Amino acid sequence: MVSKMNKLSPYVSFYEPRTAALPQLTRERPPKLILIAAWMDAQDSHIGKYIMRYQEIYPTSKILLVKFVFKESIFASFARKAVEPAFAYLRAQIESGMLSASPTEPEILVHTFSNGGSTTMQMLYQIFRTQTGRPFPLHSAVYDSSPGLFTFHSLYNVFMVNFPRGFLRLAAAPLVTAFIVCLWIWHNPLRMISGEDLLVKNSRIHNDLDMVKQTNRTYIYSKADIMVDWRHVEKHAEQAAAKGLAVRRECFEHSPHVSHMRTDGERYWMIIKETWEVATLPARSSGLA
Repeated sequence: MVSKMNKLSPYVSFYEPRTAALPQLTRERPPKLILIAAWMDAQDSHIGKYIMRYQEIYPTSKILLVKFVFKESIFASFARKAVEPAFAYLRAQIESGMLSASPTEPEILVHTFSNGGSTTMQMLYQIFRTQTGRPFPLHSAVYDSSPGLFTFHSLYNVFMVNFPRGFLRLAAAPLVTAFIVCLWIWHNPLRMISGEDLLVKNSRIHNDLDMVKQTNRTYIYSKADIMVDWRHVEKHAEQAAAKGLAVRRECFEHSPHVSHMRTDGERYWMIIKETWEVATLPARSSGLA
C-alpha cells in the first residue's frame, strides 16, 4: 500500500482519493487529512495495514505519511530535512484552501507511533511555527506507544530488536551497550555541550500549548512494552491533563511495542474512531475556537 502512495521524498508520501466517496450516512465529519508519523525504521508492509484501515473508515480523507529512520535520532539537521517535505505539503494544502490555517474545529487527525513518530511531530510543530509564525493547526491526536524517556533498558531493546537471535546479536550486544553509555554521557555530564536530550525535548514540546493546539488526545500503550515505559506515557498524560488538555488513556496489558492493533484490532480502531468523534463534538470545537 505504501508503495502506491505519491512520494515527496524517501521519507514522506501522500495519498489522495481519486474519486469522491458516497455521501456520509452519519453525522460524523471525517478528517480532511490523516497524518501518520511512523515509528523508527518501520516496514512498509506494517505501515500499510494502518493506511488501508484508515482508507476503509475515512474514504474521503487524504493521508500524509512521514517515516522516521535511525539517522534522524543522531543528526538533528538530517531530521529537519527529512520532515521539511511534510511541512511543504501541509503549507500547499493550506494555500489551496483545502485546510484552514487557523481552523475553529479540527480538520487533521495526527497518529504518532513510538518515539520516532513523536520526534517527527516535534520537528514538524517547530518548523511550522518557525516558518509561518503560527502554531500547527488545531487537530486531534493519537499517541501509540509514546512518548517515552531515556532508560538504558528501553534503548537497549530498541537497538537489539534489529539483530536476529544468535551469534550476531551476541556480537552486537557490547557495541550497543557502549553506544548507549556514550549517549548517556553526552546528554548528562556533557549536557552543556550537547543540549537538551531528544526524548526530553519531545515530551516537553508535545505538552507546550503555545506550540501544540489540540482538541483532545488519546494515549494507547502497554505495560508489556519493553521499548517505552508505560509509566513515562502515563506521566506525560497526567502533565497534559494538568494543562487543561482533554486526555484519554487506553492501557493494553499484554501487547508488545506498537502492536496494540495486532493484539486487539477491534478495540484499537474503536478507540481511534471515538477519539475523532469526540474532537468533532460541537461543544468541544466551539469551546476551542
